[in-house]
Amino acid sequence: MNKLIGISTGNKDVEMAPGNISCVVINSDFVRACNNFGNTAVIFGPHENSETIDVSKFDAIVISGGGDINPNTYGEEKGDKTIRISDDRDLTELAMLKSAEENNVKTLAICRGHQLLNVYKGGTLFQDLSDNGFNEINHEKPFSDARSHIHDVNIETETKLYEIINEQNIKVNSIHHQAINKLGNDLKITAKSPDGVVEGIELINNWDAIGIQWHPENMLEDPVSIKLFQWLNS
Repeated sequence: MNKLIGISTGNKDVEMAPGNISCVVINSDFVRACNNFGNTAVIFGPHENSETIDVSKFDAIVISGGGDINPNTYGEEKGDKTIRISDDRDLTELAMLKSAEENNVKTLAICRGHQLLNVYKGGTLFQDLSDNGFNEINHEKPFSDARSHIHDVNIETETKLYEIINEQNIKVNSIHHQAINKLGNDLKITAKSPDGVVEGIELINNWDAIGIQWHPENMLEDPVSIKLFQWLNS
C-alpha cells in the first residue's frame, strides 16, 4: 500500500535567472528513503501561518535536520554560536508536531528535529556542546563525513528504538553542535553516546514518535538506517 510521508524542510536562496529565489530545499536522500519502500514523499516547507497546519492526512512525518532552533522557544537568550535560525521553520515544525501528536501520526525526528521534539515537549538544549564541556567526541563533523561512522551509540533495551534496531551498540554519523539538555515532558531517553550526549528519545504516551540525533538518511546502505526507515514506512 502506497503511503504518504510528509518531510519538513527549510528555505534557501538559490541563484536562478533573473536572480536569487527563495526555494524549499531537501536532502534527496530523504525522498529516496521513502521512495525505496514504494511510498510517496511530500515536502513540507515553512508556512507563514502555522495555525492552519494539519498533518492528519499523512501516514507518517519526518522532522528533518537543519539550522539551529531559536532559543526563545525554550526560554533562553541566543548564544554566540547559535546560527542559521528560521522562526518560520520553527513555528511550522512545532505545529506539525502538535498536529502529529493530536492525530497520532507516526513521527521520526532527526538531528534538529530530535532537538525540536524535546523543545516541543517543554525541554531545553545545550546551545553548543564544546561550551558545555562535551569535548571527548567531536560531534560537529563536516557534511563530507555524513556517510561515515563517527562514534558509538548505546541503546537502552526497554525502548521502542531497541525494538526497531534490535542492537544495543551501534555506530553513527554526527553533524551537530547542539544537543538535548533538560528532557521534555512525556519523554524518555533511549540512547546516548559514550560522552553522555542524548542520541535518542521517545514518547511514553500513545504517540508513535521517536527522535534520533544522527542522520540515517545519509547512510541508506547501513542496516540500522534501513531498519529505521522500514519502521517509518511500515
